[in-house]
Amino acid sequence: MSQTKTELLQGNLYINGEWVSEEKQTYFESINPATQELVGTCAAATASQVDAAVNAASTAYNHWKNTSIPERAAFLTKSASLFEDRKEELAQVMTKEMGKPLTESIGEVGVVIATAQYMAGEGRRLFGEIVPAGFPDRDIKMVREPLGVAACITPWNFPVSLASYKMFAALIAGNTVVWKPASEVALSAKIFMEVLHAAGLPKGTINLLTGSGRIVGQRLATHSEVKIISFTGSTEVGQQLAEMSSKTLKRISLELGGKNAVIVLKDADLDKAAEGIVKSAFTTTGQRCTAASRVIVDRSVKEELLKKVIALTEEMKIGNGLEQGVVIGPLVNEQQCRLVEDYVQKAVEEGGNIALGGCALSELGACYYMPTIIDNVHSNHTIAQEEIFGPVLAFIEVNGYEEAMSVNNGTMYGLSTSIYTSSLHYASRAAKDAVSGLVYINNGTSNAEMGVAFGGMKMSGNGHREVSHHAFDVMTEWKSVYTNY
Repeated sequence: MSQTKTELLQGNLYINGEWVSEEKQTYFESINPATQELVGTCAAATASQVDAAVNAASTAYNHWKNTSIPERAAFLTKSASLFEDRKEELAQVMTKEMGKPLTESIGEVGVVIATAQYMAGEGRRLFGEIVPAGFPDRDIKMVREPLGVAACITPWNFPVSLASYKMFAALIAGNTVVWKPASEVALSAKIFMEVLHAAGLPKGTINLLTGSGRIVGQRLATHSEVKIISFTGSTEVGQQLAEMSSKTLKRISLELGGKNAVIVLKDADLDKAAEGIVKSAFTTTGQRCTAASRVIVDRSVKEELLKKVIALTEEMKIGNGLEQGVVIGPLVNEQQCRLVEDYVQKAVEEGGNIALGGCALSELGACYYMPTIIDNVHSNHTIAQEEIFGPVLAFIEVNGYEEAMSVNNGTMYGLSTSIYTSSLHYASRAAKDAVSGLVYINNGTSNAEMGVAFGGMKMSGNGHREVSHHAFDVMTEWKSVYTNY
């Protein structure tokens, strides 16, 4: 059924505690990738509106940093309760905007609630240090101080959970925020912001800017009043932001791409390995930075494992994420679908064999692509080196642990590595040998928990971490205080 005009949503900008738009404001459309129907329209921020948002956050900072941490925590606790009230509504809009199954979207709002509660508690743990003095009649302490305005730039695959990781850590630490979400999920951001507004946050403490990265993102990266950039997205864009922000010596946290692998040794439980591989590869239609896109498997068990993975993949229902039982939705847009097609074609040209899929599902819509498994992939093939961000899984055969770990570490990325083995020896070695920010033993590549540092090595990030109290290494700086008496 087509949407009526009255059902369409409209998103304006949220600056200094108010929803605003200019007289000649331009708008862009949010399109449902499952149906190609219009979900609504969103305001495209101008350069002057970016400046207004940053100025509002800068002005609010002086008050917010001096607000007691229990008061900041109370805001997050109240927000958690309000997110619970609007969980279904927010999840529905997320699924309409970017296509993931509704069950995943509901789970994501649950992560937002858990993050608000977690960071509220972490406020009581923003501990400093007491340092023994080298002179008599002197006390020395080190305390964490907020930096100022934090620009949080978030992607479309996890529209609200990644925003909560960044913004709630910034807020509890005493910073103020300007948030730039991906344009594909701007209406989800609007609802998210409505919840925070209803929780009673002081004016200017959080500001929402929707629009292009070229105008909004670049201006935030170069603005002298922005002190922190927290970005999740592609490695290429992360490099650009790092270069632009370096001129003003901003603190910058980058959570970037991955080329994650599941290593399966010959002593592994193949049924459990197959289950973990399929969930890691095809959840969110493979559109996540921690998705498994490589299976590095011992040659002696490859055929058996491949059959099990194919069988489980064929059971997955593909369709509109709002339909019951669907576990694989569309890709976010037609451009992403064409990109996946190009990578699969390149894999075949380089010698890969399509074991499953390998084609668009045009009968379902313009953005659907069948979960694809490619065998006979070599570690130097394009599909084994570059991030695809789609439902494509490459099988790479190896002889034993040593070659497996060499192949695993042989990309420019270092986000998540999984290994399936019954050997304590190889499990322990993998934990040390994998050049990855995340290592999973007998589990898939996507299973992070709250309170555990999240982030990647090499070109998957720049060393900072999110989700845990280690986020405060980004959101605060140390001040040393000497007192002579």
